[in-house]
Amino acid sequence: MRVIYLILFLFLLSLSLLFAQEEGSVIITEIMYNPASDESTTQTQYIEIANTTNSVINLKDWTIDDEDSDGPNTLPDVDLPAYGIAVICGSTSSDFQGAWGSGYILIALKDLGQTMFSMANSPSTTSEIIQLKNASGTLIDEVNYDDASPWPADNNKSSIYLNIPKDQMNAQSNNNGANWSLSTSGIDGAYTSNPYGVWDAEDVGSPGNILGDASLPVTLASFSALVKSKNVLLTWRTESEVENLGFEIFRSLSENGQYSLIDSYLDNPELKGQGNSSVGKTYHYTDQTVQKGTTYYYKLADVSFNGQKSFHGPIKVQVTQNQLNVTSNSAPKTFKLYPNHPNPFNPSTEIVFDLPADKQNTVQARLDIYNINGQKVRSLLQQSLPTGKQYQIHWDGKDDSGNTLPAGIYFGFLKAGNFQQSVKMCLVK
Repeated sequence: MRVIYLILFLFLLSLSLLFAQEEGSVIITEIMYNPASDESTTQTQYIEIANTTNSVINLKDWTIDDEDSDGPNTLPDVDLPAYGIAVICGSTSSDFQGAWGSGYILIALKDLGQTMFSMANSPSTTSEIIQLKNASGTLIDEVNYDDASPWPADNNKSSIYLNIPKDQMNAQSNNNGANWSLSTSGIDGAYTSNPYGVWDAEDVGSPGNILGDASLPVTLASFSALVKSKNVLLTWRTESEVENLGFEIFRSLSENGQYSLIDSYLDNPELKGQGNSSVGKTYHYTDQTVQKGTTYYYKLADVSFNGQKSFHGPIKVQVTQNQLNVTSNSAPKTFKLYPNHPNPFNPSTEIVFDLPADKQNTVQARLDIYNINGQKVRSLLQQSLPTGKQYQIHWDGKDDSGNTLPAGIYFGFLKAGNFQQSVKMCLVK
């Protein structure tokens, strides 16, 4: 029986390694090789990689290498955003951006004290294999290409790129030579890496673009949701935008259910994009049509000038019963945050605070929950409130994502105008 279990374990382990190699979470999407490169501004070369998932992936201690003994190059501690792009170059960041511009994550090896491995076809005489591995040494993706000289014209702007829609990219499609191409018809003859394809053209270069010169409309840094009072606040930030008309908001009651369009840049000026911009921008959208006690799923779509839509998400939001109530209309004399009741509590508690009368009649109030490590786990309140009242708010012991928090010590922190006060709370199980 033990032998059977051992065989089963080894079989499952082999499957996990196989799928890890072919997961295609981050894949090589473009190679700009120049045999005459001296890694200066006008002669630099690069390798582009892309995150094909809707989650952030950290590249710390990932490696990229070829068949030779002059590598590997080790990637730094950087986060590759969902559907984000990183360009690995051998020169400094100032040299590379001076030649190619910005709008993507740049990993400049010279700034890291590294020399890019030789991209020439040694020891092979017909092709070169470039491999991308994660921090554990697992093969994530590899590309075999021919770097015959001229390639195709020893032009410092010659590159090959993965010419398939980004939502179809994975490790297997990346290794299919038929999916690789150059952007214009051939001028120098064909250079074949059998069975990995034929490339016979000159490209003008497209660093930071997954589809050669047809880049992603938006590089998204974050997409999050927060329940505020009776509404859901969606917040997202772009790192760059290329031909971006604007955004559309979709909502569903189940993760894999049908998503309905609830607002669009066509009707809401706040959802209009920047067109072309390498400067990041933060956007906000408030959904005022939600109901308490309901779980929602949101997707964000950016729309390019040619009508192409790229989706981000979904993200899950639970609109819980954290109703803010006025408990007393007799005007308090001072700001005060009372001890929560009950305390200790399981699973919920009530928090009461006073806002004294003020000539401004309103005050911007914020009530957040922090764990014992000082990390914010829940935003219960963030809005302008009428002064001269006592308020009570319900906390259900969950974080902003609707997850039940573990037992422990938590702190409620109230900030109203210039007033700040905290209360210690004990969640038990």
